[in-house]
Amino acid sequence: MRKKFNFCDLILAAVTILCALGALWYHDQYPVNVSLYNTSSLSYAKAKVMEVIEEEAKEDANVKGRYYGIQTLSAEILGGSYQGKEVIIDNYLSATHNIRLGTGDLFIACIDQPESANSLITVYNYYRTPYIYFFCGLLIAFVALIGKSKGIRTVISLIFCLYCIITFLLPMIFNGLPPVLLTILLIILMIGYSLFMLNGYSLKTWTAIIATVLGVIFSGLIFYAMSFFIHISGFQTDQAEALILISQQTGLKINEILFSGVLISCLGAVTDVGLSLASALYEVKSANPRCSRQALFKAGINIGKDMIGTMCNTLILAFTGSSLTMLIAFYAYQIQYHQLMNSDYIAVEIAQGLAGTFGVVLTVPLGALAGSLIYTAFWQHSE
Repeated sequence: MRKKFNFCDLILAAVTILCALGALWYHDQYPVNVSLYNTSSLSYAKAKVMEVIEEEAKEDANVKGRYYGIQTLSAEILGGSYQGKEVIIDNYLSATHNIRLGTGDLFIACIDQPESANSLITVYNYYRTPYIYFFCGLLIAFVALIGKSKGIRTVISLIFCLYCIITFLLPMIFNGLPPVLLTILLIILMIGYSLFMLNGYSLKTWTAIIATVLGVIFSGLIFYAMSFFIHISGFQTDQAEALILISQQTGLKINEILFSGVLISCLGAVTDVGLSLASALYEVKSANPRCSRQALFKAGINIGKDMIGTMCNTLILAFTGSSLTMLIAFYAYQIQYHQLMNSDYIAVEIAQGLAGTFGVVLTVPLGALAGSLIYTAFWQHSE
């Protein structure tokens, strides 16, 4: 088992290196150089408030600690072409842009340098980067501390998946390649990499891979059928107008993008169910090597019933939570039932939630079937 594990690690290292080199090659051969807006005159730099010269702001009567008005700030630019320069900035506090700063605060300054006019420097937002990195690092530390070697492998596999999506999927889709085919191939790669990274080379890993891939594919097929009947595609998303402008220059296939996004969003939950079921059936077979195929399948279904309850709640509540602000807005505007249920936004959200839930539910019998077949056909006591 140890030799297989070492060999598996070697293969994973080779895959990581090849993916990194492949991304560099692709970006060199097919650079993404399409932009919807000319941002050459804009730059963003870290800055520090040296002094609040004047502040004319009143506190919101309904929200404590939120002020509206204007601040006059003396600030020092800490990066970019204006580094070291002290400037005076008028910081307007409104309902949508409410970045209230005090002496010593760090923020991000937006520097507009048009060719035919003087530079305009405004407050863009709070300087959040260090805190984001801190909490990401804290999470990684806890995962490594509690999960030990598997925790570290979990972090590595997550970084690999994000790397593949950002460096391969996004630019390839942007350049007009087929999103669905690319997403399916990438999902197979990510599932294999993550599960082999976590469990090494074993029957359990192969069972989990087969169950997860089939679950994601069936989830995608369900969404495809729903999208056909309720008439939704990438054209119904909030970014449709921007995507149309991009497609005119790159050949971006807008109608397939939503389908690809659903496949990726279902991946995490389906992988969880597939691996948990494969591990549970592995333990059942280890405890009773003579367990028949039918008994193993029945055990998988029984184990999967609890997973269905928890994971379905997780998916539906996750989609509902992400849509909460929009639902409140609908509620405030007294949107009527037929208007609500047949709107593009609700149709897309419901379709995504149902497709992911279908994927979780179908992964249970698929995983139970795969486990019962693989464990009875290839079981060895050395496993």
